[in-house]
Amino acid sequence: MAQDRPTVKVGFSVTNHYSDEIRPRGRELLSAYLESLEKSCSYPFEVFIVDNQSKDRLDESKLPDHYHYYYVEDQSKGGLTHAWNTGIREAFEHGCDVVFNTNEDLTFNDSINNFVEVIMNHEDSDVALYGPMSDGVSTHHQQATEPGENKLIETTHDAWDSRQGYALNGFFYGLTKEMYEKFCYDESNLFSTEKWCSWNGQEIEIHDRCWPLGMRSFIAEGCFVPHIKLKDWQHFRSC
Repeated sequence: MAQDRPTVKVGFSVTNHYSDEIRPRGRELLSAYLESLEKSCSYPFEVFIVDNQSKDRLDESKLPDHYHYYYVEDQSKGGLTHAWNTGIREAFEHGCDVVFNTNEDLTFNDSINNFVEVIMNHEDSDVALYGPMSDGVSTHHQQATEPGENKLIETTHDAWDSRQGYALNGFFYGLTKEMYEKFCYDESNLFSTEKWCSWNGQEIEIHDRCWPLGMRSFIAEGCFVPHIKLKDWQHFRSC
């Protein structure tokens, strides 16, 4: 259990946006995300909020010490992927052992500790990208309504199709620092900085690029993450 590994530090990178036009519930979603995380995670953790050009900046002075805040002035330059890359990079630079890259339209429960445990006990964690089970994803093999057995299902080379979805849905990725260092797109970005995948296509990009290099993909059956699956992000591309 979490108490057996007190030295493991977990980083939660969360991309957030608030504006009346595109994501009016942005701050509400972030609050629910953070409240559920504080109640659920038994491991030492830090939060890395990447604010993708919200209408109003958060007041950093009111954030807890283990929260870090980064404001993107112009989201059109790098899209959603730039925010993901920023949060992941900052988390590892702050000494996190495991990082979860997420958006703010989800909440946590105690099964997040199963996810950390199964990653830390996995002999191939240095080459693995992980995802949880959820009720709000189109990826068939990640669909669930509750946590299952705390084991991993490998989805390496499960290409996208209309029946199964991606090998791992991009709403929630888990990885270790060793994996990050082996499969970065460049010296500081896990995902490609090419324009074509700045708003979508990240799932295809990272798997197509990294599978031939030895990356493997796994789903943690023992972690269930409720996901609202808002489609507000789709509007960013035209704003």
